[in-house]
Amino acid sequence: MSLINKQEKNVNLKKLIDPGKAILPYCERKNETDCPPFSVELHLTSFCNYNCCHCSYQNRRSKHIVVNDITIEMLVNDIVSMGVKGVYWSGGGEPTTIKNFSKYIQKIANSNTEQALITNGILLNEQLMSQLVLFNYIAVSFQASSSEKYETITGSNTKDKLYSNIKKLRSILKETILGARCVINRYNYKEIANIYNDAKELGFDYIIFIPAIDYEKRGNIELKEEEKKQIKEEVNTHLPHLDESYTNLKSLIERGVSYYKKDVLVGYPCYANNMRATAFVNYDGGVWLCQPHIGSSRYSIGNIYESRFSEMWDSKRHKEVIDLLNDEHKAGRCKNCRSITYNKVIHKFILTGEGKSFYDPFL
Repeated sequence: MSLINKQEKNVNLKKLIDPGKAILPYCERKNETDCPPFSVELHLTSFCNYNCCHCSYQNRRSKHIVVNDITIEMLVNDIVSMGVKGVYWSGGGEPTTIKNFSKYIQKIANSNTEQALITNGILLNEQLMSQLVLFNYIAVSFQASSSEKYETITGSNTKDKLYSNIKKLRSILKETILGARCVINRYNYKEIANIYNDAKELGFDYIIFIPAIDYEKRGNIELKEEEKKQIKEEVNTHLPHLDESYTNLKSLIERGVSYYKKDVLVGYPCYANNMRATAFVNYDGGVWLCQPHIGSSRYSIGNIYESRFSEMWDSKRHKEVIDLLNDEHKAGRCKNCRSITYNKVIHKFILTGEGKSFYDPFL
């Protein structure tokens, strides 16, 4: 099958996911400790209208939990008043299921904080779509080309609804980047070319392919070596026609069908946490600095039901967790975390001065 080569507007995926964006905030913050999180990722509900086979929160979503309205309002107020650069409305569950979601995103839209939404796209109505024009980018879960595979993966027979919503979004979003995120799993790994072409036809600005990661250690989630081999063979046949500004497939293959590089250097701290790069707020109210550790009390800096986000940030407990995570990173025990790539480019920059620095509100 041949690949489609057309792009709606000048969006370069390589720059969007370039870890070099961490250099600028590092330079600005390297001698500072009393500074807000550069970005915040909000996982404020465990409820999802999908039941994806590869979901990294499947076990943790067994109980439907959502942060209550009063607590979300206080959190949003803190995010705005602290001067956070960017907010991701993201996983756990589906963020658009949150009651009064429109109210919260409008509050942030009225500030200087940028917003991004990671969504399965099914619950987007006209009112919500009209607000999304104020967002920096929207990333839509895009898991299959065939209706049969789509239903098998998501547990929902709503592929036609999704494609319809994407077309509506594309017609509305002029400045906002509209991206697709495909988790490669045991059901869709043979559909990569079709998924890529569908994304092009629908007008997505880019598509990222991410191999399924078994965060909860459930087994039978991650790709087998034989499946990875088939993916490599399939992608290699299309390499001359792949648009590297549109998809990460080439780099994915170069990494052995892995989203994160395996050759991580050790012996230096987690610069990302030291410069207060990101906070993750979970649906149980817990706050973490590192996504793979969400759910572990050992690495939590506090809970927004017990204290204000602004109060726990840069607290004694916060600094204790930073020390713990520095030890983890120095020992080479960190994995499946985007901060690893940030740390690598920052360390190289410290040693050699090499690296392109640019501003991006999302780390």
